[in-house]
Amino acid sequence: MMWARAVSSNAMPELVSDGGRGGKFELRDILSDEPGMSPLEIWCNESQERYVLAVAADQLPLFDELCKRERAPYAVIGDATEEQHLSLHDNHFDNQPIDLPLDVLLGKTPKMTRDVQTLKAKGDALNRADITIADAVNRVLHLPTVAEKTFLVTIGDRTVTGMVARDQMVGPWQVPVADCAVTTASLDSYYGEAMSIGERAPVALLDFAASARLAVGEALTNIAATQIGDIKRIKLSANWMAAAGHPGEDAGLYDAVKAVGEELCPQLGLTIRWVKIRCR
Repeated sequence: MMWARAVSSNAMPELVSDGGRGGKFELRDILSDEPGMSPLEIWCNESQERYVLAVAADQLPLFDELCKRERAPYAVIGDATEEQHLSLHDNHFDNQPIDLPLDVLLGKTPKMTRDVQTLKAKGDALNRADITIADAVNRVLHLPTVAEKTFLVTIGDRTVTGMVARDQMVGPWQVPVADCAVTTASLDSYYGEAMSIGERAPVALLDFAASARLAVGEALTNIAATQIGDIKRIKLSANWMAAAGHPGEDAGLYDAVKAVGEELCPQLGLTIRWVKIRCR
């Protein structure tokens, strides 16, 4: 079992709970280069590229050898227990910041309810009467999502792993305008993965659902630069963000998710395999 980009306060309880176990953990065994963080900050921060794994005790020597070979730092921070109880010890303060049954965290907690209101954006319709073709092209090519990315992209090593088939640089002048990224599955294979991104957050100021649909459309047209075959081979990852509690935001988030998850993607035969929703 494994968690990626793990928040310890989420990953550790769910990791042991999925195995029908509890866990005892030592807070200060979590690798950290910032000694000034409080126990709350150490336990609850989201550390990018952190992986949390459950490893059998008799497999630890093998795991240690793998980590040394790959020069990947790791730490053993606790043990699974038969009792479904979560215990977190802090040897710096010699106390237990957390000591509670797992059911309190992962049991049948009350469902959240929200009373929301849909707000329609106020604004004038777009007036295209005075926009010439040349002006329109000039405006589009100035958009950061379309323009060449020299101002943003500085590459020291473009072939990390040796399996990069399509990086940002395109054409004889090597301009960073690639629509998607392509990597091979291994050094001696002719197959791999293509990745693209679509985002239309500014449109949400006018129409949440349209913003979500446009983001999916952008991701699809970007990945179309690669021979992908059947569109059903494409798998989406969705990352939603909203200002929870702000007037119109909760209802807008619902409209956006519904427009893509229940309407657009099913019609196209697309699957959203991974979803992350942040409400702040």
